[in-house]
Amino acid sequence: MTAKKKILVIDDDMDFLMATKLILESGGYEVFLAEDGKSGVDMVKSVAPDLTITDMMMETWGEGFAVVSKIRSMEQGKDMPLIVLSAVDLQGPYQSYEPSDEFPKVNMVLHKPVKADDLLKYAKQLLR
Repeated sequence: MTAKKKILVIDDDMDFLMATKLILESGGYEVFLAEDGKSGVDMVKSVAPDLTITDMMMETWGEGFAVVSKIRSMEQGKDMPLIVLSAVDLQGPYQSYEPSDEFPKVNMVLHKPVKADDLLKYAKQLLR
């Protein structure tokens, strides 16, 4: 039997974390939760997830960008698939989102709320 793929979800909304955990576990993933960016970055080191899903806006507007930058600067995170979630309208800055030193590469930007089927489909695509 192969080990379950590990997914880390970073979000400051506990209800969202719990709902997302149930969805991802139903897809057969081992799910880890972090309620803020700092503990999320620490968990990347300790858990070494196969995929990380992080909210864009937590305590501050750009906390998600800071989390992505920190993860991308770590050995465990430089090639790991990353999904960024945002509850704000994705027109504007995210629509023209281009990776740069300031905003490193993410694999996908999804709008909250994400449908359960879509979340599982995207996770499966990125974890092939």
